[in-house]
Amino acid sequence: AVTGVQTCALPISRSRLLMRIGEVNHLIDQEQAASEPDAAKIVALENELDALVDQSDMLSADDIELTNKIASSDWSMKNK
Repeated sequence: AVTGVQTCALPISRSRLLMRIGEVNHLIDQEQAASEPDAAKIVALENELDALVDQSDMLSADDIELTNKIASSDWSMKNK
């Protein structure tokens, strides 16, 4: 059964993922617009973006472990 805490964690997790996806997209845009873009940095950011999108796709009320991990403040600090 899904508890109230899990119900709250899901929208928090979605919000954190969407915010981080937006941040990484912005970083990619900034690097691409630089006078001398760093191709390795762009690839690393694109890989991070792919991983975030994959996590977003997997996020569900049924995956309590992933949802709680992303909803935790530790996850948001590690992924900045």
